[in-house]
Amino acid sequence: MAEGDHFKQALGDFIRNFAYGDEIRKLVKRGYDTERIVREMGYPLSDATIDKMVQRAKEELATELRDNSDL
Repeated sequence: MAEGDHFKQALGDFIRNFAYGDEIRKLVKRGYDTERIVREMGYPLSDATIDKMVQRAKEELATELRDNSDL
């Protein structure tokens, strides 16, 4: 992949995360899964992109729980 392609992909990821990341994270925290988010929210993102964001949110939440349990 060319350097310009990497930049475009990174910029696209940043924009998607900025626009939808917090909302998807909140929905995951409420127990939504990828299928439900796709079905109910109508975000202009591919199912694969939403699934990737859901998985990332789940990992972040699990890490937060682990870190907070050490207190």
